Order: sequence, then C-alpha cells, then structure tokens
Amino acid sequence: TTEIYTLSLHDALPISVGYEKLFNPMMGYEDEETFAEALLDGQPEPPKYYAQMKKVNREGPKVLGDYQLPAKLDANDVLGVIADGGFVVDTRPQKMFGQAHVTGSINIDIGNLASWTGWFVDYDQPIYLITGEGDLGRVQRILHEIGVDDIAGYYDSAEVETAGLQTSSYDIASPDELSDAIIAGDVTLIDVRRQTEWDEEGHLPNAHHMMLGYLKENAQQFINGKPIVVQCRSGNRSAIGASILKAAGATDVTNMSGGIRDWKKAGLPIES
Repeated sequence: TTEIYTLSLHDALPISVGYEKLFNPMMGYEDEETFAEALLDGQPEPPKYYAQMKKVNREGPKVLGDYQLPAKLDANDVLGVIADGGFVVDTRPQKMFGQAHVTGSINIDIGNLASWTGWFVDYDQPIYLITGEGDLGRVQRILHEIGVDDIAGYYDSAEVETAGLQTSSYDIASPDELSDAIIAGDVTLIDVRRQTEWDEEGHLPNAHHMMLGYLKENAQQFINGKPIVVQCRSGNRSAIGASILKAAGATDVTNMSGGIRDWKKAGLPIES
C-alpha cells in the first residue's frame, strides 16, 4: 500500500520566513544584459578548459582505444623538447620543484592538476610529463578527466634528477623576510589570486594583480630585471606562478610562503 501525505506550503515554512524568500531574485530582471551582469557578479573566472569541455560535450569524447600508459621517454631528450616549444609539466611536490627542476618546465603538482592544467595547456598540442612511474596512472586519469588526451610521453623524475638536468630553482621566503623589500618597491610583487579575492580581501602594497590562469600568457610584462615575488592566499597557487615565471625566463623569483594570510597575521599593511 502507498500512503499519501499532503502538507500546505504555509505549514512547510517557518513563521519567520516570508513568502518573498520563495522566489528566485534572478526572475526580477527584464533585460538580458542586466540579468547576465547580476548572475555573473562575484563569480570566479571560468577555467579556459571549459571551452574544451563544451566541445567534448557537444561532439563526444575522443575514442582512446585500449587503455595504456604514456610511453617512457629518454630523460636526456627533455631539454630538446622544451627548446622546440614542447609543453612539459612536472608533477612533483612544489617544494621539490622549487629546490631543483628542469629549466623551461612548469610545476603543477598532482593535487592541482585537475584545477590548473586546463588553464595553461594548448589542447591542439601534446603534453609531456615529468613524473614518477608510480604516479603515472593517476596523473593520466586526472588529465583525461579534463580532456587532456594527447600525452606524448613521460620522463621519469628520478632519471631526470640522476642525469643532472635539474639546474633551475626558485626561492621560498616568509612575509616577514620579504616585507621590507615589498613595501619599498624593490621587488616586482605579483598577486595571483582571483579578482574577487583581490577586491574583497585587499592586497599588499605595490602589488600587481594577475590571476594565475592568465599569468602564462602575460609573464613577459613582469620580467624586467627586478627580483620577482609571487603571492597568493597561502603559497599554493603562487608556487605554480613561480614555476611559470621561471619557465618564461625570469631568473630571480621567490614564492611567498603563507601568502596574504600570513602577511595579515604578521600585522603587515594591507591596501584596498
């Protein structure tokens, strides 16, 4: 048997909730432009790979055939691939990459692959990986989930290190260590947070704002011979930004550990 219960709308709502709460405020706009502005107000920047996902959803995903891992490549070839314009992503932890990495590679650690690779990859070109053999399957699966299917191969991170190819690095420093240079304007400070964070949380003195997803295509405008400091909220996104700037040719790059969060905790000045 089936028991059917009925409940009036009045009974279903707390007394303190007015009936106006039932209506979607977006329905109050009468023209498309105003509606779109209100709907998008405060929304984060849409990742670039959304366009690729729209295409995949419309046309269907690429048929990959039998599942197989990307081919292992000779570690000594990685510099040639980079010199020819190849896109090489090192998936090791950020601290390891900062200490030593292949010049021209960028660092998107495994935890950030799904969120950030789609911002930087050219979907019409292959991607090359520097990663550990044990992480390869997981890395490939994550990339496939955002439509990055053309993986040309991978360089084993241990073999790359043994071959002595990790000749670049960047520094990591705390807000206290960097504050004097930042406030004096002796460094180029790049804040890679989202626009809403910049607007709502304030920013450090002398900061230039360039949301991380747009940094790769705009990196050259910040490379002018001055030391560069990259900063976000905590030091996670800015580590990716530091790797992008190093790959673009910057020589003196520092990632601010703790970001604006630790800057505020130290009682250092904030502008709005």
